[in-house]
Amino acid sequence: MGTVRTLEALARVADLESSAGRDRDLTLRQSDIDEPLVMDSLTAGRLALHRVNVAGALTVRSCVVEELIVDHCTADAVLVSNSRIGRLIIRNTPRNTGVDVSESTLESLDVHSCGPTRFEGVRVSDSVQIAAMRGPVQLRRLRAATLALRSQAAVGRQRRPEVSLESVNVSEIITLDDLWLASLSLDEVDVSALLLRRVRVDAPFRGTGVRCRDGLRINGMVVPGEASALLDSEVRGPVEVRGLRHEATVPAQRRPVEAGAAPATATGTGTAELVFRSSVISSLTASADDVSPVVVELADTAVRALAVPSGPARFRLAGTTSVQEVDLGDVVFRNDEQVTGFMDRVFTRVSPGALEAVRSTLTRRRRMSEGDQLYYFTRQREAAERPLLRRLVGRALFGGVLGWGVRARNPARTLGIAMLSTATLLHLSGAARGPQGGGLLDVVAAGRALVLACALWLNVGMGAPSELKTHAWTALAVCCAGGGLLFTTLTVGIVIRKLVR
Repeated sequence: MGTVRTLEALARVADLESSAGRDRDLTLRQSDIDEPLVMDSLTAGRLALHRVNVAGALTVRSCVVEELIVDHCTADAVLVSNSRIGRLIIRNTPRNTGVDVSESTLESLDVHSCGPTRFEGVRVSDSVQIAAMRGPVQLRRLRAATLALRSQAAVGRQRRPEVSLESVNVSEIITLDDLWLASLSLDEVDVSALLLRRVRVDAPFRGTGVRCRDGLRINGMVVPGEASALLDSEVRGPVEVRGLRHEATVPAQRRPVEAGAAPATATGTGTAELVFRSSVISSLTASADDVSPVVVELADTAVRALAVPSGPARFRLAGTTSVQEVDLGDVVFRNDEQVTGFMDRVFTRVSPGALEAVRSTLTRRRRMSEGDQLYYFTRQREAAERPLLRRLVGRALFGGVLGWGVRARNPARTLGIAMLSTATLLHLSGAARGPQGGGLLDVVAAGRALVLACALWLNVGMGAPSELKTHAWTALAVCCAGGGLLFTTLTVGIVIRKLVR
């Protein structure tokens, strides 16, 4: 095995003059090494390997190098472990050549057009860039300032790479841009900002324990039929979901648009779904185009602010999800139609959780009358889902008659109808006209019946002809007085409550 510990020894292995390795810098070009090459405990300034063919693995172990460049080199694998490297550049390796960097400290790391890539236990003080991927990428226990994965060289379903990030800590931003992946998984990722832009996945995207301090942005992502999900995550900044697409609405293959040619059209219709489960989100915004509807589900998730979505994008609340505030814009809630219209615009269905989120927002903004309207609407919908008898009692009695204790016009209207009905019955029966009273068209007798009905219901007097002073009359007076006391007290109480607030 070609194990070297100095630049001079490396120069001899590459059949260079021994004087080539006397300085701190060494460049190997178009060299063939007929055995595995291991650089162990080597110290160098700038070490560059261009078009070097190694019969086996190229190993860098326990080395200290200011800049290491591996370009167009052929080897079974490129292994870097337990080393301190300033700038590490690995590019243009064969498709079946694995790149493995482990337990090392670097200033920057740049991998371009390489095969299977694996980083584990790597600390990078500046940036990590992986571009033109030609194989799966697995990052574990990585710490860096920025991380970027851009584009890929692999095409075809069998060659689409799998990307996995596990226990990754990035102080600034993680960017995934212009990728078509077989799968994407994030596990215990701590980052300031996460950006997924123009990423297409064949399998549902999964994220567990993702913590974003400044925000999460998903822009132009294409997902399969099964919903992608973020689980047990926390996003302290804003979450923006824009242009999420279902795979059925985009071309099956990625083709460049020729000059003068029309872009590829959608191949089908479908709803793109993204789920936040058991997570904490600061604010959430969603938008969609007319081609692909978007549904963002919040299951057992706490959201501080929810913005009104644009286009055919909707939110679905499930489980014990709580929303502190919903962006209402200039919407008012004067009647049930306005409530239903706003709910259908924001949510997939008018659920109790969605209604409570809007009602609490109105209460917090001191829009009490509209909050009462939401409360009444919510109670009526809840009563409509109960069995027949309870549905009739709830919607007709508590809702239509008593107004659920928040609508003053319902008991007032009921009281007014009751007084008019009682006056009509008294007038038609002749009980208020007396023996010498006029006919049915006698206006004075009709007025006397109306006054008597008002006195009965409002409990302000029991004046009546002597022939009405019977047990039946007493029972009627008691019933009317009791009902009037209920409706009057309820109406006055609701009005006073509104005035006090």
